[in-house]
Amino acid sequence: MKEQLASFLILEGFTPVSTNIDDFSIYLKKETGHVTVLMILSVKEGEMITESSYRKLRDDAVAMLKAKNLPELHSFFLILTSNVPMAVLASNGDRNAWIIDDKNAQLVIPPDRAEDFYGLKGQLQVFLKDPGRADELLTDVRKNLNRAVEAKKKADEVKMRAAIPWVTIGILVLNLLVGLLCLIFGEPLFDALDLDPTAIFERHQWYRIFTYMYVHAGITHYVNNMVMLYLQGNILEKPLGRVRFVILYHVLGILAGLGSLAYKVYTGSTIGSVGASGAIMGLMGMLFYISIRSIGTVKRGGLNRILLLLLCAGSSIYQGFVVPGVDNAAHIAGMLAGVLTGIIWELMMRRRREK
Repeated sequence: MKEQLASFLILEGFTPVSTNIDDFSIYLKKETGHVTVLMILSVKEGEMITESSYRKLRDDAVAMLKAKNLPELHSFFLILTSNVPMAVLASNGDRNAWIIDDKNAQLVIPPDRAEDFYGLKGQLQVFLKDPGRADELLTDVRKNLNRAVEAKKKADEVKMRAAIPWVTIGILVLNLLVGLLCLIFGEPLFDALDLDPTAIFERHQWYRIFTYMYVHAGITHYVNNMVMLYLQGNILEKPLGRVRFVILYHVLGILAGLGSLAYKVYTGSTIGSVGASGAIMGLMGMLFYISIRSIGTVKRGGLNRILLLLLCAGSSIYQGFVVPGVDNAAHIAGMLAGVLTGIIWELMMRRRREK
């Protein structure tokens, strides 16, 4: 009966408190303005409890709880025993004490005791009609709770995996693989993939508008671009979606390449270009525009991001003017394409919200 009663009280919202006393349990339930305390003593068949030992046990328990600085305590005592007369005598004079006849599964309320205690009488009477039901219900609750915990754990794992910018990482790895192949096969492969205006317009090798994004002029060039790509991909990949992000990245890179080609034709340059910076500047332009548009709702971190984007964009374009060999036309074309993409994206999102 003791274990079944414990299950019943846990189902009713009570929390067990450790007492370090065999067959004596305390359960707490926080209510508005007070704490309900149930003290339960299980007296085995053949054992005896005197009035003095009962009162000492009750008073010591109350003193221990008060020492914990709990709110106002409203306490009640339940004695589980098959010797009802002995329990009535032991708890004599205590209005807040009932006896549960664990042999006959009955609630005994002596005439001098409280008729009820926050609805506990009815709850106990329902419990005593089928004590084993409490164990079954608690087992079901724990199973459901375990399932809920496991489901949440799996959902958190899925969410964590979804938060990883896998497409961005894939682009980084592909850039690295192309770089390694260029090291293995040397200049011929490098020259076959760069943005060479002569090869594109005279030999019609239009694939170069795509492949130049995956070729880099050395480790420093690769690392700088990949760091910027990861930072921006980590922000944009999830809200855009992986498919949209990978398409957008390459479209921006192609537009940046076309801008570079247009400038080469205008200046008569025949120098080839390499690197992902055009596509990266495109992402930066999109992110910069979206951040500016939402500046009224962003917190300090968002403002810092806008300032960082401005600094990075300004630094990249400035280096294009002062450092020989930097394809600034691709940077500027990518940036403008990214801003335009940000405008289109915002209009699409606004229409979706309106619908």
